Amino acid sequence: MKATYISLGCPKNSVDLEIILGHLDGSVEWVDDPQEADATIINTCAFIDSAKEEAIDIILEIAEFKKVNNDHQVLVCGCLPQRYKERLAQEMPEIDMFFETLDPHETAKHLADFLEIKPSRETVHRKQLTPPHTAFLTIAQGCDNRCSYCAIPLIKGHYCSREPKEIMAEARILAERGVRELIVIAQDSTYYGRDKGRKNALRDLLIELNEIRGLDWIRVLYTHPHHWSEELIEAFAELPRVVKAVDLPIQHINDRLLGAMRRKTRRRDIESLLYRLRERVPGIAIRTSLIVGYPGESEKEYQELLDFVAAFEFDRLGVFTYSHEEETPAFHFADDISPQVKLARREELMLLQAEISATDNQKWVNQTVPVLIDEWYPERHLSIGRTYRDAPEIDNSVLISTRLEPGRFYSVFIESADIYDLIGKANGQPIISPAVGPGRLKIDKIRGRI
Repeated sequence: MKATYISLGCPKNSVDLEIILGHLDGSVEWVDDPQEADATIINTCAFIDSAKEEAIDIILEIAEFKKVNNDHQVLVCGCLPQRYKERLAQEMPEIDMFFETLDPHETAKHLADFLEIKPSRETVHRKQLTPPHTAFLTIAQGCDNRCSYCAIPLIKGHYCSREPKEIMAEARILAERGVRELIVIAQDSTYYGRDKGRKNALRDLLIELNEIRGLDWIRVLYTHPHHWSEELIEAFAELPRVVKAVDLPIQHINDRLLGAMRRKTRRRDIESLLYRLRERVPGIAIRTSLIVGYPGESEKEYQELLDFVAAFEFDRLGVFTYSHEEETPAFHFADDISPQVKLARREELMLLQAEISATDNQKWVNQTVPVLIDEWYPERHLSIGRTYRDAPEIDNSVLISTRLEPGRFYSVFIESADIYDLIGKANGQPIISPAVGPGRLKIDKIRGRI
């Protein structure tokens, strides 16, 4: 049979879909156009209202194919049916099946049964949706933080860490397949192992990943300021393959709002961690995300956030407007900030960050930096890559008007910069590895503290 797929939401969702598709590989012929397919698999997100609206719009759009081809099967999995299966089944009878299973391996089995095909039995079999040189590695599912605005625990349940041996086996297979950048993800990566009583489990895991032959960059996304330790900071400082870039959502800086959000931290805790990271890990790039328009956010509290962003000058920053999610603790509060005010606050913060980014980018002009090439666009005669500071499809890019091989690292001389991108030139000769850092002695020193 022929099938196609649509991936929505965060990288964690994408990994789940890679696992699902991997189990169906060999029994399914994958096509790009839904009109040529017998079935469309839609993996959905339901984190905030805009994500739910996007998912429903796409589901209904694909369902239109059934008017032309009644045999076309529309199959929906991921967060939306995990949260709303019964309601969706009643309101969208044109959908052939909703799969609410949390485990992607189980979802794949149910999908295969429904399609009457035989799934693969390989334990690590993913149809990689990212470029061959980059892959995400999920280390846990669920979340125990219970932030007042967040629906993730309602969808994914309690935090559950994967076993280190299982994670390492998958990481080695990915490296053997040619992955050079491994991106560690969980809803809260820094909570890894704590559900099983292991405080420094993420630090320990990074030490082991650092020794896998073939990996050059190990990137960590979605950390929580409350769960950083001195040992983890040291690992970022000392392990040569661990990228000196941190994704660290703080959400706000005002103490009252942090308490209302149930973030477990206060301003002094956040400031202390941020400045320690910059002091202990020279050159570290810090990315954060913020929420504006939380119920009751006053103009004074918002101004405190704006002033902090101006003073700290984050390397990368994203801003979300508060989404009033049913069943979350914050849903009981009046959503009393108008959409216009929310958007105006978001726009002001993003304009401020654009100024910070433009100034920061100018510091890289006339420097030579290692760049990982992601894509080559022949029609534009343009290679696009990233420095260590940038995660794929999230952050900034480096533009080079020379044909360079995707998946390779090159030394790029930065000639100019704009608000978000660097523009440079390369000599066309790839470098073997960009990893620089301590010798074995320092790694053993870290290991000795496990």
